[in-house]
Amino acid sequence: MNYSKLFIGGDLSGIQKFLYNISSKKAAVSLKGRSFYLQQFMENQCSQLSEDLKKAGSQTVEVIYCSGGKFYILADYSEKAQKTVEEFTRTAQKEIWEKHLGQLGINISCTPFSENPDGSVNTGGLVNVPPGQLWATVNSEFARQKNQKFKDLLSMGYQDYFCPIPVGGKTKVCAITGVESPACVNQDIDDEGTVAYVLPSVKQQIQLGETLRNQQHFKSFEDYAGKTYLGILRMDVDGLGQRFIKGFKSINEYKKFSARLVKFFGNRIEDMQKDSEFRDFLNIIYSGGDDLFIVGRWDKVVDFADCIRKETANNFSKDGITISGGVAVVHPKFPIAKAAELAGLAEEKAKTFRNGEKNAFHFLGKTVSWDKEFDYVRRFKDDFTQLISLNNMSKGILHKIMLYDSLAETNKQLAREGKAENFSYIWHMSYYLTRMIEREDKNQAVKDFCINLRDRELMGNKGRNLELISLAARWAELLLRNQED
Repeated sequence: MNYSKLFIGGDLSGIQKFLYNISSKKAAVSLKGRSFYLQQFMENQCSQLSEDLKKAGSQTVEVIYCSGGKFYILADYSEKAQKTVEEFTRTAQKEIWEKHLGQLGINISCTPFSENPDGSVNTGGLVNVPPGQLWATVNSEFARQKNQKFKDLLSMGYQDYFCPIPVGGKTKVCAITGVESPACVNQDIDDEGTVAYVLPSVKQQIQLGETLRNQQHFKSFEDYAGKTYLGILRMDVDGLGQRFIKGFKSINEYKKFSARLVKFFGNRIEDMQKDSEFRDFLNIIYSGGDDLFIVGRWDKVVDFADCIRKETANNFSKDGITISGGVAVVHPKFPIAKAAELAGLAEEKAKTFRNGEKNAFHFLGKTVSWDKEFDYVRRFKDDFTQLISLNNMSKGILHKIMLYDSLAETNKQLAREGKAENFSYIWHMSYYLTRMIEREDKNQAVKDFCINLRDRELMGNKGRNLELISLAARWAELLLRNQED
């Protein structure tokens, strides 16, 4: 079969572990520097491979995507071009090993193909298949390479990787990564002038972060939190991989969609952060590819996540694209690496919401659907905060609602275990709201609110209403605590 084009993919592995493996000291600077470093690294790899392909005789070399630790390139096919990719892969893997000692890895794969007039492709012995087959082929190869990590390096230089590492003398331990290396250099790792040994790449990342701080004037995480909590947000587009494999009829459609995706995560998210509502309260550590990582004052981070999901819908609803995410709310001095892990777990709960329905958001211990439930929760949060702040409603109602929700969750657990349930909390809830309504010192707005809770929202079979209103109560409680502080 005659092929005219070469489809090449690159994938950087180990990003998450590498990004968050930092000291709590200078955390904002280190995270920002590492994120920018990774972005630059993949852009440089993509650019260098493109140049090598041109030197190998490919007159047309087109980068159709480079973001989020991945790149995809189209080039003219020849055996020389394919060998160039193989040689570049070996060189890139060796260089990344020498620089990062196994913390990062790069996988590069290619497949020759020809495109048919109807947009289908011929590749790998297959004829008239959707162009998504190209993505499926290289991604399958990525998975294989990850399962045989450093295979080529180990076969080329056994002694370099399995001989004992000398200890003492010039060998030092990097204070950030824990890696032993004689190449470690001195670096200030906090604002008190503490000096420690770090890898040269770590020093470069810290310097990048400090340069970005001077340019962008971002603050420390504690400064963003102020007197309240810190929020760590992680979000990710739902099912993007399957969208690339199954969702387009021609390579040209892929190009257009990829350009929109890169523009959205690379530019639009940053423009949103510059709005007066957010610019002094949160820092975009990373936004690229199809995911993002943001740190800031917890309530502003939640609001920003809501803005992102709305903007995602505005830009990609016709593509069937949604986004899920999770927020970890922690003390400002909480270790950022652990906080990032908690945010990742929150994001995973959103991704697995209702057996993989996705399009969800997890915060303050609960997962809600963006489309059907988040606005409901927000409305009741606003009602709670306004009635307590302006209409003298007792804050005790927040704790009561959360208590009844906790008792309802206990009942669900008893049911799962086949034990007898206790529904007395329902009558206690009704009695409590009735007393709230009957108290003469409450104004009409408070009475109407409690009547609505009792008669319409909570009593009887109301699905998840109690759970959602309990989340609203928790949200309102933290906001009111902010105002008190």
